[in-house]
Amino acid sequence: MTAPLSVAEKRLLDAAIRFNRAVIALVMGVVSGGSLWLATAFLLLKGGSNAGAHLGTLEIFFPGYSMTWRGAWIGFAWGFLFGAVSGAAVYAAYARALQAQLGEAVFDPPDAPPEAAPTLTIAGHKFGLAVGTLLAVQLILGTGWILAHGSREGVAGASLLAQFLPGYSVSVPGSLIGAIGLFVFGYLAARVVAAVYNRVARPGPSVPRRRPLPQSAAVRPIHVAILGAGPAGLATAHELVDKGERVTVLEQNGYVGGLCRTVEDGGYRFDLGGHRWFTKNEDLNAWFRRLMEGELVLVKRTSRIYYGGKYYLYPVTLRDVLRNAGPLMLVRAVFSFLLATLKYGMFERPIRNMKDAYVAQFGEALYELFFRRYSEKVWGTPCEELSADWVGQRSKGLSIWSIAREALANRRSGVRSLIEYFMYPRDGYMRIPERMADAVRAAGNKIVVGSRVMRIACHGPHRFEVFFSSPGGERSVVATHVVSTIPLGALAQMLTPQAPGHVVEAARGLRFRDLITVNVKLARPQVTSDTWLYLQDEAIVFGRLHEPKNWSRAMVPDDAHTSLVLECFCSEGDALWSLSDDQVAARCVADLVETLGFIEASEVLGCNVVRTRHAYPIYDPDYSIKIATIKAHLDRFAGLHVVGRGGAFRYNNADHSIEMGLMLARRILGHDVDPLDVNSEAEYHEEVRRATPVRDHYVLQPSAERSAS
Repeated sequence: MTAPLSVAEKRLLDAAIRFNRAVIALVMGVVSGGSLWLATAFLLLKGGSNAGAHLGTLEIFFPGYSMTWRGAWIGFAWGFLFGAVSGAAVYAAYARALQAQLGEAVFDPPDAPPEAAPTLTIAGHKFGLAVGTLLAVQLILGTGWILAHGSREGVAGASLLAQFLPGYSVSVPGSLIGAIGLFVFGYLAARVVAAVYNRVARPGPSVPRRRPLPQSAAVRPIHVAILGAGPAGLATAHELVDKGERVTVLEQNGYVGGLCRTVEDGGYRFDLGGHRWFTKNEDLNAWFRRLMEGELVLVKRTSRIYYGGKYYLYPVTLRDVLRNAGPLMLVRAVFSFLLATLKYGMFERPIRNMKDAYVAQFGEALYELFFRRYSEKVWGTPCEELSADWVGQRSKGLSIWSIAREALANRRSGVRSLIEYFMYPRDGYMRIPERMADAVRAAGNKIVVGSRVMRIACHGPHRFEVFFSSPGGERSVVATHVVSTIPLGALAQMLTPQAPGHVVEAARGLRFRDLITVNVKLARPQVTSDTWLYLQDEAIVFGRLHEPKNWSRAMVPDDAHTSLVLECFCSEGDALWSLSDDQVAARCVADLVETLGFIEASEVLGCNVVRTRHAYPIYDPDYSIKIATIKAHLDRFAGLHVVGRGGAFRYNNADHSIEMGLMLARRILGHDVDPLDVNSEAEYHEEVRRATPVRDHYVLQPSAERSAS
């Protein structure tokens, strides 16, 4: 959809889906229970010595059922329950596709021919979990009933199941073994049913919905004022000047790159955070390789979590959990995950916050072990008070199932990898914006550093004047378009005509988390082999570290030296931010030496401390409502665009922001693309599937040359 559903629209859809689920559960329950009652009644009326012998094994699944009139009514009750739960589970799996697509069809009808209408499919994984779990639970309960109240005939009948379920017996251990086999059978059978249904329901590749072309496509000549020379702003400028358009880039800092900054001091280089290049869009990869030709190195990714004196691989692997935490933790992890699957999948407990999102994907045990402490360290807020959307963007689709699939059958499932290698500029990540800035300047356009945007006056559609301060005093630039990468809330408050009060209130409510980066220079060849190391302990002042030398040898003066980059998550004005740079550095070194034992104090040659405002957008429970309020106001200004991490208030990687910028430039030029599609996929962003779509083409060379290459 072009816009998110309103609260009222979402409530209406939720109510409709709940009603449908109840109706389907009732119908399926009556059909299932009635069928069993009729079958029993028919055999009772028929009579005979063998009447109903083949239904006797149902006592295993339906405790109390027997070939009597009393048993028929007990069977009706059990059949109703089984059918109702099964129907509700099937509809729950189906409704995940139904809600999104029905919302678009009803509230935002696509301008497309009928044959391009979306098809409604069954979420096979959820369907399989529901059916498999239901069958397994029924077998365990039924066997328990027979053990407590069953007759010899019941035990003998139940024993026949061992022919179909190897390892099953009428005992507690046997029922658990049989339940596992029955779960696998039910899961696979349901997946097959869902796959067949989905293939039949989807007659062919759907025609993508076409969005209206922006009115700005007709505006000529174009002059775009770009606020911020970070990766998103420079990518927009780079694509526009490549097509011959005019831009002016205004940057508050005295350098380009924004958060993609590389600091150099005495031969040591370090990035503000460990940025790496990884994208699932191969066209964007090709663009990147051309941009950075001759400067790239390939880095093997090794990410680990350090907690309780032990190292755990990240992404999490079950083998690693077993080796480090022991079999008891693995059993707890599996059972807590199955419990979470029942609560959030089969019984559709709502995902209300970040904790719910993590528990639904990993279970309570792994959430506590790997995610809660680090997340609360990063955001400075309990997970229960943060939106689940951050988890959806950063780890959607990553779970125990995807981890097992990656380990056991990634090639057959069409999954390429959970990123093992990534590309990195040899001399630091800042080289990417620097190369883009070089191209923008070479085309005769201005990048004005040290210029702070003060206000933006809109004099009509595509008629803007941007006022900014510079060393020479206040100046202004007139433009047909404004592309903003500055914090979304700040943009809403500097526009004239002035925003209404409720918009200003929403703008002031958007919050960011800040960052202090400490580079510790060391007289030793290496400390770790990691590209990232996550520190869970709340007492340690930093939350993540990386060793730049492990990314590129050019980041240190020579092979005898290295450095550690420590990321301290904080907010302006809190206790950590209020410390002096020397105090922050001293605490970091003390943690490295005394708490962790990673280095010796005598090896420290010095530290660099860099403070960064507005590093991470905070997804509080109401952030999406605030963004919708602000966006509704900004949409009134034809020619005004937002992009990037701060501009769109979206937790982007640098590659996401660059892709957003490239797509925004093409939208300004009249192409039917939406930059906000970037970083919105409903799958883990480090997992690549064969079906991953390519969104657009990005050109750095003439068409004929590109075709030849």
